[in-house]
Amino acid sequence: MLDTLAMVLSPYLGETMARASAQAHCEKVGVRGDAISTTEVDALIGKLASGLNVFVGRERAAGVLDEMRKALEGRAVSS
Repeated sequence: MLDTLAMVLSPYLGETMARASAQAHCEKVGVRGDAISTTEVDALIGKLASGLNVFVGRERAAGVLDEMRKALEGRAVSS
């Protein structure tokens, strides 16, 4: 799951920053490994949104967040 997030973020933040950001936010939300609930997906995307707005702007961030949500959709289990 961390690899999926880093893959989506890296074109915008660079590989190192994308991985570090994804890892830090996963830890804050309590996501470990590949298992993630729909509630955790929402919380994770909410946390990543504010920082992403700063780096790429609100409009572009919305597109990146949609891309992230789609990438995580198949991995999430109902909560």
